[in-house]
Order: sequence, then structure tokens, then C-alpha cells
Amino acid sequence: MAVDRNTIRITRRLREAAGYMELGMLDHALRVLPNDNLGEWEGPTFFLRGQILATQGDFSQAARAFRHAAEVSNYPQDRIAWMALSHCLRQVGDVDGAIHSLGRARGAFPRQLFLTTQAPSEQVARPEGRQEKEGKSHA
Repeated sequence: MAVDRNTIRITRRLREAAGYMELGMLDHALRVLPNDNLGEWEGPTFFLRGQILATQGDFSQAARAFRHAAEVSNYPQDRIAWMALSHCLRQVGDVDGAIHSLGRARGAFPRQLFLTTQAPSEQVARPEGRQEKEGKSHA
């Protein structure tokens, strides 16, 4: 089975970036990450980018990278990216976003709910019993 040159190029760059990250050379690790023609390596590339940015303390940019990785990755890698995204959102003070991402990581929300153009509040209707209980508890 022949492996194409692009796959070899990308995997080499990912290994190189991971090595620089382990050595604490974070700026260099970001520079060597592949950026084009990622194909099936898009998720892992953005996940590694998020790890490097989070290690640098840039949780806002790390969150963007982890969100992208989660959106393009398949199960179970998407759940790991959603979990990392939750951590970054918590660090920047977005508690609601962190809780939502944690729910995605745990599989609480079906993937198809997030592949539409509707707002989340329009997509998920609460069961009637739950609304009644919430109304009574706040009264």
C-alpha cells in the first residue's frame, strides 16, 4: 500500500511539532505545523495547535483550534477535543460554553443537532414535565 507524499509530509511535521513542544520550544512548534492540504490530518493538526497554544497560556486561540478540531474529527477524537475546548473556555471565563462543550464531550448532545443552521435554543425543546418542575422551583 503506497502512502502519498502529502501524508508523509504532514505526519513528519506533526511529529516535529510535538517534539518541539516536548522540549518547551512552543513558538517553533507552532511554526512547523502544517497549514495546507491537511485532508484527514486536519483534526489532529488543529488539536496539536490547541495543545501548544494552551501550554503558552493563550486559551482564547487554543479554544478556537480545539473547536475546529472537534468539528472536523470523528468519534472518539472529537470528544477529546470537546473536553479540551471545555477546559479552555473555563479558563477564559465562559462557563456556559465550557458546560456546553463538556456536554458534547460526554455525548449528551447528538452530533446532528449541531450540523444545522438553527440556534441551539431552537433545536432542543425541553420536555413539558421539566419545564413545569423548573417553573415551580422558581416560584
